[in-house]
Amino acid sequence: MENTNFYSKQKRNRMLAGTAALSALTVIFSFTRLGMIPWFSGASITICHIPAILAAILFGLPSGLIVGGVFGVSSLILAATQGTGLDVFFVNPLVSVLPRLTLPVVVYLLNSLFLKISEKNAKFPYLVGVGITAFLGTMFHSFFVLSMLAILAEEVTFPMVLAVLVGNSLLEAAASVIVCVAVMAVKLGAKKAQKSKLEETEN
Repeated sequence: MENTNFYSKQKRNRMLAGTAALSALTVIFSFTRLGMIPWFSGASITICHIPAILAAILFGLPSGLIVGGVFGVSSLILAATQGTGLDVFFVNPLVSVLPRLTLPVVVYLLNSLFLKISEKNAKFPYLVGVGITAFLGTMFHSFFVLSMLAILAEEVTFPMVLAVLVGNSLLEAAASVIVCVAVMAVKLGAKKAQKSKLEETEN
């Protein structure tokens, strides 16, 4: 019983530490603009949503909601203090916070689904599921944010939403896939190495 409690406490501590680290990374990405990669026509590709995706995959839904909430509140504060143009609409929590809280829910559900498929079908590697989850999660997030803007801002039309989805969001989704798959590959590799080392010790 003590051993079980020890591992349970260890897992909880890892979750708390990981959530804190990803939340801090989100704040850094948001307030320093390091999470905004300049693109053509003055547009930018954001990677600020990736920590929320990783939190939901690595540590579960509560962690994802916390990091997603930090992302949303950061966007709201930036819009209130530095917002120009369409950015001012992010003062509305329906644009800045709600999509960022919904993102980890979608990611968690997708990740759980693909994990089960992977466990039942050896021909479907879990990392493939991670990639699909990151891609679909990013596209969902972009569509949700842009749709809210289209509803609230007359300047944004649904044709513009589709144009941004094709021009920017696909690249953001690709970046999410690369980062999330790389992180999970490292984690799974380390876990496999640790398991092999433990087996060698027992033998």
